[in-house]
Amino acid sequence: MTYTFDEYEKEVFKRNPKIKELCDQEMINYLVAQRIKKTREFKWISQLELAKMANTTQSVVARIEAWNQNLSLNTLHKFLKILGLELKIEESKK
Repeated sequence: MTYTFDEYEKEVFKRNPKIKELCDQEMINYLVAQRIKKTREFKWISQLELAKMANTTQSVVARIEAWNQNLSLNTLHKFLKILGLELKIEESKK
């Protein structure tokens, strides 16, 4: 029997809901990192400039944008303020 990726994914998530939860969390991390990167690039701010403004290093910015390092709330707050972004948290509809 042949499965499409979507069918396989659905079956894996059904067998282990924790995997679905972890995938959802990683997707949020990825989307936040990409928004930071795209906004930084749109505003013509280099990784080094953003790092200096946020009192961190260029390598930290690079790792966050490459999705190779978790973003602390403190660093996230600094990046959002520097880039003119805001984070909205809403109650789940579940």
